[in-house]
Amino acid sequence: MAGAITNLLSNYTSLSYKVTPLWNNVICSLITVIYVKAILTIGAKLRDRLRCAYESRKLVHMGAACWILFWPLFDVSHWTWRLNILVPTVMGIKLVYKGAILNDPNDVDVRTMSRSSSPSELLWGPLQFTIFMMWIGTQKFMTLEGSILVAALGIGDGLAPIIGRYYGNLKYRFPMSRQKSIEGSFFGVFLGTVGGIYGFNRMLGLRDLSVQSMVCCGAIATFAEAIAPGDCDNVFIPLVMHFSITHYPWLMM
Repeated sequence: MAGAITNLLSNYTSLSYKVTPLWNNVICSLITVIYVKAILTIGAKLRDRLRCAYESRKLVHMGAACWILFWPLFDVSHWTWRLNILVPTVMGIKLVYKGAILNDPNDVDVRTMSRSSSPSELLWGPLQFTIFMMWIGTQKFMTLEGSILVAALGIGDGLAPIIGRYYGNLKYRFPMSRQKSIEGSFFGVFLGTVGGIYGFNRMLGLRDLSVQSMVCCGAIATFAEAIAPGDCDNVFIPLVMHFSITHYPWLMM
């Protein structure tokens, strides 16, 4: 998936000079719509055909996070670069409607993005994630901090439950948080965050962080995920990472 996106970036860049910044950004936003729609479709098929409800939900989580790989396509010379948050904005509205108003447990988004096919679950983790994406897409666009936060929440936090589910033997739990596993925390959150930072920075054209900085960011993300209260990890992890980076700028060295 990452390789296909990289090829798209290189091919599109050569064509983008032929359109105005406005139309370039409109086209790019539509490309992100197609991408996220494909991720949701794949997730739904995994759940329905392979009965992989848990895995499909996390696939959607990580796939949606990779939406930032389309950032380099947007032209920042025109204010419409903010259309990069078109998908999370529309998804946020859909989640509120389907979780609070429609309330249909058989809806495809409910089946794909909830743990127990309960519509109200859309108003917790999934909605928090779309709000996070909107904030990142407008306030941390094409920045190192944006890359770090998406790597921690999108990749690290997405991998951890899957690894913990299949390989987690050493369990632990902090007060107010869900049960975690050492394997999920280390191989999922820590290594997923470190790898995500490295990969995102490379594909976004940002400078590389030092190994020390990536390891420290991975450790902070791991601790934040471990103590995150209940269903609030999609808010808690980015907040901890943001304030850590704000108070300790050397984390981006």
